[in-house]
Amino acid sequence: MIQFQHVYVTYRSSGRESLTDFSLQVKPGEFVVLAGKSGCGKTTATRLINGLIPHFFDAELRGEVIIGGRNVKTASIREIARTTGSVFQDPRSQFFTLQVLSELAFPSENYGLDRRVMQEQIQTAVRELGLGGLLTRSLFALSSGEKQKVAIASVYALGPQVYVLDEPSANLDDAGTEQLAAILKTLKAQGHTIIIAEHRLSYLKGSADRVVLLEGGLWKEEYSANSFFTKPAQWLRNKGFRGLDRPVLRPGIKETGSAVKAPFLEAVDISFGYNRGTPVLNDISLQADRGEVIGIMGTNGAGKSTLLRVLMGLEKPAKGKILIDGVPAGSRTRRRQSFYVMQDVDYQLFAPSVWEELLLGSKASADMVNKAEEYLRFFQLDCVKSAHPAALSGGQKQRLAIAVACMRNAGLLFLDEPTSGLDGENMAKVSGMIKKLARDGRCIFVITHDTEFAAATFDQIYHLSEHGRLSDRHLPELYKYEEREELP
Repeated sequence: MIQFQHVYVTYRSSGRESLTDFSLQVKPGEFVVLAGKSGCGKTTATRLINGLIPHFFDAELRGEVIIGGRNVKTASIREIARTTGSVFQDPRSQFFTLQVLSELAFPSENYGLDRRVMQEQIQTAVRELGLGGLLTRSLFALSSGEKQKVAIASVYALGPQVYVLDEPSANLDDAGTEQLAAILKTLKAQGHTIIIAEHRLSYLKGSADRVVLLEGGLWKEEYSANSFFTKPAQWLRNKGFRGLDRPVLRPGIKETGSAVKAPFLEAVDISFGYNRGTPVLNDISLQADRGEVIGIMGTNGAGKSTLLRVLMGLEKPAKGKILIDGVPAGSRTRRRQSFYVMQDVDYQLFAPSVWEELLLGSKASADMVNKAEEYLRFFQLDCVKSAHPAALSGGQKQRLAIAVACMRNAGLLFLDEPTSGLDGENMAKVSGMIKKLARDGRCIFVITHDTEFAAATFDQIYHLSEHGRLSDRHLPELYKYEEREELP
């Protein structure tokens, strides 16, 4: 069904070879996982399967890629898309309409399918994938898990033989990941061929047939699913993988101590809603000190990102107050003391090179240059120092945005899903760096669905419910990585 024969891929924008002498065969009905560290070539391999290379991305392709008997060099992307359905990390990037039902119909309409046939295929997709309750809803009102479901269903309705997915769980909460796992099991049971590039592998246990490890663009190793999913935790860690068991976050209440000193940041009875609609946040109160890493967890759509935007002064609360060192602090005061790493870091990378991005807005003093060099080495970005940020892999972009945050001296640091797209080794690096920044006196808030990262990083955790209410503070289960490398 899928054949890679001695494939080399070089992106012209960076001149970097992303795949080197890569060969792989996938049989019809097989479920294969592409794994490896960020930037190892997983996404490039998926772009060859769906024809985005060479038909969309400007890249030199040598070797042969055969999908369903078609050579991707000579087949049109329209022909490839009838065989291969693609699901990206962010489903919003592949939506073309505003409502679920019209989105399900869009691919079939593009191919000019008979109306009756199209309706039958959509009904089958809705029934098989459990979308009955979503058909009349706006795409903008869906959770991340529901959006991922719709993206898969719109592809499913067209009836491809092959499904290729690029880190589909990266932005999903636990419920969304469980929904994704159930859909993948359904597709496998129906005999579809599935290729998935992933860092979070635990939810694929029981579905995948093989795990292929890439390293630096090379085919490195291959394991049967039975062999891979029984590997010990230390072996996985040494290979840079994430754990296969989710840590349990125990609900122990954080002791506040007897100190009378005011916390560095305090929110008192904060409420907020967009356009005078239903409140997103209801009577939120929290405290945070310098030196603390505070986790904000909860389901997709609960209002976690909104809470950060209110705390840092990007949104004005409808009621309540926010204090810094016991003194009421307006939005402008809070913004001056804050730095924000967004969930989609593409929106905050502006410079023409990685190096210039690190120094953007700073005087290029000897001290700043030395710091930039240290962070480049630590986050393993020195090899792409001259590359344009847009040419980086998703994980490399994420690490660059965090490195930029490290370069700033903001007392308040806010990070939204900083480990999406990161492998186990880089997740541990980011965890260690965040804890170091806290030890240096910063107050850090982090949104995440990543329980492995949460258990390794947070001093306390707040859980935000779907009704915009905040739980008591929790302590994460003790779960520490061994130190691999000295922090800069």
